[in-house]
Amino acid sequence: MLRRMRWMTCWALLLGRPDRMAAGAVPVVVCPPNAAPRQQLAAKEIARYVYLRTGALPAIVGEMPARGSVIVLATDPALGAEAYALRTDGAVTRITGGDAAGALYGAYRFAEVLGVRFYLHGDVVPDERLAQLPAVHETGRPLFALRGVNPWGSHPFGCDAWDANDYKALCTQLAKLRMNFLGLHCYPEGQPYAEPTVWLGTAGDFDAQGRVTFSYPAHYYNTLATGPWGPIPPLQTSAYHFGGALLFADDAWAPAVLRGFCPAPVAPADCNAVFNRTAAQFRDAFNWARRLGVQTCLGTETPLRLPAALAQRLSQVKQAQPAQVRAVYEGTFRRIAASHPLDYYWLWTPEGWTWESNQAAQYADTVADARLAMAALRAAGAPFRLATCGWVLGPAHDRAAFDRDLPKDLPMAALSRDTGAAPLEPAFGRIAGRAKWAIPWLESDNRPGLAALQLEVGRLRRDAADARAYGCTGLLGLHWRTELIAPNIAALAQAAWDQAGWNPAPGRAPGVDATRRLACEDFYADWAQANFGLAAAGRIFTALDGRVPQVTDGGCPSGRLTPERKPWSAVAPQFAFVDEFAAFRPRVRGAGNLDRFDYWLNTFQYLRALAQLRCALAQTNAAELTRLWREAYRCLLATVNSPGALAMVVNMEQHPGWGPLVARSAAPPWPQTYQGEPRIIVPCVRSVIGHGEPAALTVLVLDNQPPRSVRLCWRPLGGAAWQQRALTSTGRARYRVALPAADDFEYHLAAETAGGRQLIWPATAPEINQTVVVWGER
Repeated sequence: MLRRMRWMTCWALLLGRPDRMAAGAVPVVVCPPNAAPRQQLAAKEIARYVYLRTGALPAIVGEMPARGSVIVLATDPALGAEAYALRTDGAVTRITGGDAAGALYGAYRFAEVLGVRFYLHGDVVPDERLAQLPAVHETGRPLFALRGVNPWGSHPFGCDAWDANDYKALCTQLAKLRMNFLGLHCYPEGQPYAEPTVWLGTAGDFDAQGRVTFSYPAHYYNTLATGPWGPIPPLQTSAYHFGGALLFADDAWAPAVLRGFCPAPVAPADCNAVFNRTAAQFRDAFNWARRLGVQTCLGTETPLRLPAALAQRLSQVKQAQPAQVRAVYEGTFRRIAASHPLDYYWLWTPEGWTWESNQAAQYADTVADARLAMAALRAAGAPFRLATCGWVLGPAHDRAAFDRDLPKDLPMAALSRDTGAAPLEPAFGRIAGRAKWAIPWLESDNRPGLAALQLEVGRLRRDAADARAYGCTGLLGLHWRTELIAPNIAALAQAAWDQAGWNPAPGRAPGVDATRRLACEDFYADWAQANFGLAAAGRIFTALDGRVPQVTDGGCPSGRLTPERKPWSAVAPQFAFVDEFAAFRPRVRGAGNLDRFDYWLNTFQYLRALAQLRCALAQTNAAELTRLWREAYRCLLATVNSPGALAMVVNMEQHPGWGPLVARSAAPPWPQTYQGEPRIIVPCVRSVIGHGEPAALTVLVLDNQPPRSVRLCWRPLGGAAWQQRALTSTGRARYRVALPAADDFEYHLAAETAGGRQLIWPATAPEINQTVVVWGER
């Protein structure tokens, strides 16, 4: 009840819509000049979000002023690590952290009290200004020591396409969500192919900076490679339809580390270059993560599978196989230590353990392999810690067996089975005296697949409640996309700190009849209020949570658009929610609220068009199929804001069960010209950058003709005069511009289309702009 009253008080303050807080009410932020870097960032972030919510920028000072409104930032170890307390007493609000991390988390929690919401793809700032700052009185302590995400790739969706900028943006948002972990899995050669996330080799094959001189072919997914799951055949992006080609820089959509080497490197020097680029990317990203207090983790599958080129090289060494494996682990660990920071290296049991079970000999081999890795880590000087992970917690005969057979200082982690559909592993509850990390799926790549909408707040709350009951010390979420699963991400992040009000039995292990979903009406009411300024619209999302109509037949990574034998008249009632949601649109006020509302409306319309198309496939009506495919494509392009959405375009064009299947029955040729409304897209939004960091912005201007002009308009944060910079075209619809990085600033983008239309990003500019905090030593 107290929490609900706090939110009601906060939103009630929004009704006046003042342009700017009265000058006398503008607070100052007090932060000791010798404060730790994260505490200094907290002060900047408090000032930024007060400015965004009130229109007035607080000054940051080192000493308490004699009078006036004040926000004091401090630390008190008595609170405990990462904890915070928010207290208002008259004109003074104190944000106190148990340490620098707690102070930063307290600052971000204060921003949430002001109405801001955080997601992996960026922030949501309400359109309406606050007339005054609300009083606060709360304490926060994490329920799990480790909280974060496990991004995945290996097909168009996910982290395969990310570069250092994307990882740094993600880590920044993790800190805002009060999360502190980022972990990546690495596939081995042949299952399906070697990824360059982790280099395997021996000492002597890399220099003091970790640059390798011997390697083997490794790559991430790109549009010129054959996707391993499906499979997805290669295709040049210039062949895409309805303007889809405009979104991509060139014919190979690929991460920066693969540029020039698609579909995969072959020559030894090229193979080395890919590994060295990847290490440089992680050095940049993981150093940033460490500054923010985000721990990082990489790892390989166990027993270690050696690439063919490495196995052949080792065959020349007269050495027993266990000694060779230990030497490879040691070389791998030493090379990581030379290349980039890392906190954990996890050993993954193969996926087959969940689908085909495992043999006793496989388990014995795995334990032996883990012990070789432990010995290698000691020899390498233990620059990080080991952990276990997998699609299951342990072997079939005893899911908790690793707890008996491996030292207690190795954390044990596991994904939930059946791509998240199964409950959390009960064997977590039988493990004591060690760290144990539960990893629910934020979305499934099987049912319904990664081209569909998955709302899973109720299920994730159940998983988080079970993790707490089993005594887990970590709560992580596996995912590919970001914006389209923003509710799931926010729900998991919140559940890692507070389960009051929706966890019916905190601390009690679930029974066999426990529901897989917990109540989530409160979450979606707040979600809809924050995103659309309309809490009532949350009931649409509540009704859809865990029940979004399936628009594909399932299967990794996106399912297929198989014909639906039922007539559309029989299927249409499942999609009544689309028009019900659309009916809220006239009630939405504010450019930002409307922009976010239309994102979800287009998403819903995309789903409906795909479902209707499946019905039309059974009738083989060529003209109707073309109309519906165009409509689905139009709706999708209206929501492309992130790499995950770009992957959905790739899937539309290249997955044999999508565009190629529809094309066989539709009326070709499909046009390549963009058919939708012109728009500006910023695929990666950075809100915190380092002093001296060479920051640049990639921008897309999507239209059927090139724009007349594209400009960056920027000024110091809270300043008066705008400065402008023209963006440089980098091909197709893409543009690039360097960002000013001398001090905190705000900016927006303006474009004039060939037809004379004026476009602006973000939608709330120039009243509320994209803000950037510049942090660190000058």
